[in-house]
Amino acid sequence: MAYYQNTGLPTAASMVVTPAMSDVSQEDPSEGFGPSKLGVRTTVDEPLSASQAIEVLQAGNRRFVQGDVKAGGLGPDMRRALASHGQRPVATVIGCADSRCPVEQLFDARPGDLFVLRNAGNTCTHAEGSMVGSVEYSVAILETKMILVLGHTGCGAIMGATKLFLERSTQKYIEMTCRKDAQESTDQSTEASESEQPPQPGCCKKKSTLLGLLDALVPVAEQACVELEGGSTEEIAAHAVKVNVWRTINFLLSYSLIIREKVASGEVELQGAVYNMSSGAVEFLGKSPKQEKLLNHDGHVVPSMGGLARQVS
Repeated sequence: MAYYQNTGLPTAASMVVTPAMSDVSQEDPSEGFGPSKLGVRTTVDEPLSASQAIEVLQAGNRRFVQGDVKAGGLGPDMRRALASHGQRPVATVIGCADSRCPVEQLFDARPGDLFVLRNAGNTCTHAEGSMVGSVEYSVAILETKMILVLGHTGCGAIMGATKLFLERSTQKYIEMTCRKDAQESTDQSTEASESEQPPQPGCCKKKSTLLGLLDALVPVAEQACVELEGGSTEEIAAHAVKVNVWRTINFLLSYSLIIREKVASGEVELQGAVYNMSSGAVEFLGKSPKQEKLLNHDGHVVPSMGGLARQVS
């Protein structure tokens, strides 16, 4: 690739392979995940720019799609290099926890190449302090220049949120219709007695953390439904995958001063993408349509950690 640097190693013809050099000697300088002087990405390597990072991500995904992966495993010398010299990942990726979407594999990356955060729905909705704080660490300390929010087709979390939204919409319509009919056929006293009745069926579902996660993603489904007026459940859920990618990006820009400042200066780029589970290809979506507006936002800390941040300071 164009970004490989001269490592200063002797040529293949003159090199005598020793156990300590065996991992490096197997490296093909025309392939891989960016320049690596020790055979893996460590702090002895320079950070890649955002444009360089997106190119190696795209190249890695092409190899994955073509079945021509180069990553392989790590020998003992490479593991020791990572342990001794620290990490210098090419990019930070927020992906979904879905077991069918292994982020490192679909970009043909090895340990040390990517700083990966995953949860159901690739979202900052819950445990947002952990997600945003980890991204801040990656750009401020590890010096990654590319943040990629990666959704995927057939996302179970998004489909669940879509179904929850549609069920609630249907239930709300039924309740409104029943209430209207009741008001037309009864007097004021009857209306008063109805107001004291217990909630309608469906309103007392057992609570769970999973339901809370899906509930927080309902606004994504609602926006997708508005934008795809008349769409089927599957069509709305498919569109909601992209809506959710933008929502996560916009959240990062809204509540992280560190990320905003680095994006505004051009040092860091924040982009979205969607992984197609059937083809294996990643569609790169670029920057959020709301980025310029959100660069003027004044949020410094995510809402859930506002009080804690004040205590620390």
